[in-house]
Amino acid sequence: MQNGEESATATETKKPVPEEVTKQSFRLKVWRHLESNGLAMFPRPVYNRIPNFKGAPEAAAKLAELEVFKNANTVKVNPDKPQEPVRVICLEQQKTLYVPVPRLQNGFLNRLELPEGETGPAAIRKAVSRNGMETYGKPIGIEDSVTLDLVVMGSVAVSKEGYRIGKGRGYGDLEFGLMMHMKAIKPNTLVATTVHDCQVFETLPAELFGPHDVPIDIIVTPTQVIETQRMSQRPVGILWHLLSNRRVQLMPILGQLREIEMLAGRSCTLQEVDTDVEERTTQRPRRLRRRTRSHKSQSEGEGNTTEGEDGKSTGKPRRSTRRRNSQKSTGKEGKDGEQRSRRPKRQRPVIDFSVKISNISPNTRVRDLKQALNERGVKPQIMTWKGFRGFCYLHFFKSGPQKGEGDSAPSTVSMDSVLSALAQMSLGGSGGGVAGDETADDKPRLLCVEPAPPRPPRDNNAQQRNNDEQQTLTNPQPVAAAVH
Repeated sequence: MQNGEESATATETKKPVPEEVTKQSFRLKVWRHLESNGLAMFPRPVYNRIPNFKGAPEAAAKLAELEVFKNANTVKVNPDKPQEPVRVICLEQQKTLYVPVPRLQNGFLNRLELPEGETGPAAIRKAVSRNGMETYGKPIGIEDSVTLDLVVMGSVAVSKEGYRIGKGRGYGDLEFGLMMHMKAIKPNTLVATTVHDCQVFETLPAELFGPHDVPIDIIVTPTQVIETQRMSQRPVGILWHLLSNRRVQLMPILGQLREIEMLAGRSCTLQEVDTDVEERTTQRPRRLRRRTRSHKSQSEGEGNTTEGEDGKSTGKPRRSTRRRNSQKSTGKEGKDGEQRSRRPKRQRPVIDFSVKISNISPNTRVRDLKQALNERGVKPQIMTWKGFRGFCYLHFFKSGPQKGEGDSAPSTVSMDSVLSALAQMSLGGSGGGVAGDETADDKPRLLCVEPAPPRPPRDNNAQQRNNDEQQTLTNPQPVAAAVH
């Protein structure tokens, strides 16, 4: 049984290679589990993010029940989606809420302040959103005086020993180091995180963590609260020798702090080799797929050729090839070899008359006017929309169906009938409102309808430049709009 012995030997040598234990391996394990088990929430996919998970509001509510949260007057919460319910509760309970500037690119912290009189749920939801944090946030610099009672961080994975793994960019650790420099973190300031139960590990390898990693004091999930053992010490500030010049240039706040530290005579030497704490993931840029049209072959007797096959053989866009070939031949051959003439170039329709509509509110959308025209039985073939300047033009073709329009073109439309149909037409706008009145935009505005000189013919280049201003309205379909 020599062959059998050789097979057994080969089986023994092919042992599975153990997976390398890194922070990234734990991240991938958590991200895959959340996605494959239906636990991930918007934004999806959760890869390379602080993952939003099912049960995030329940975890936030459980955090709010803790004494450390009830007694906290000032709270710093990260801007990621799974911690949005925590930010909502902070504003509902009128706590002073600080949120870091995303990626620390345009500052450090924002203190969220609701406008006076706007304390309802809608205003709070808007304030804690990504745009709202910029709109309602008051910038706080490293020279300002801030004292934090509680810090809430987002996490990808945590352990009951207090170790935390973020998404790999180092933002959370840098934010903590900056707050340590500001002396905003006191010895009694606790650090909490809200995660799903599957993100909690009994233990994580201690050798994966360094002096820059922020340990967690309290882990809150939708089902439990865990007070960790805190196996590591907190960072004392920014560890410059771990940062690269690239990172300092990406985050102006770091450069500002480095200048302050150097003026104070402290060492701020950066590492020469760019092995920053930011674990950058190289992602292949997505290639834009060229959208091509399928064409029939030049000769039907040669068989049909698809666009994909033609692209492989020439390696050039089909359109440029067709344009080049059009100079060589003026016709096509049919099955019998007969010369067929090219299809004549379609003539542009001739405009019979035009109507100008003015006194349009800048807030009026083109679909509102389309709805009003449709209700009054007015169907122009072309509209030149200048609503942002307060007017537009309606163009009507000469009587009789035009080529390409079938029987839908109007046959008995005249300028008088259009002016009569549009008389006394009004749209929602600021007409008749008083300056400074917030409700003025809800009042109707009477439109001015008058004849306009016919639009002069344009060349092809001018037509191409104005395509974004013109909209063909052949058989316009009604759209929902509030028209008065």
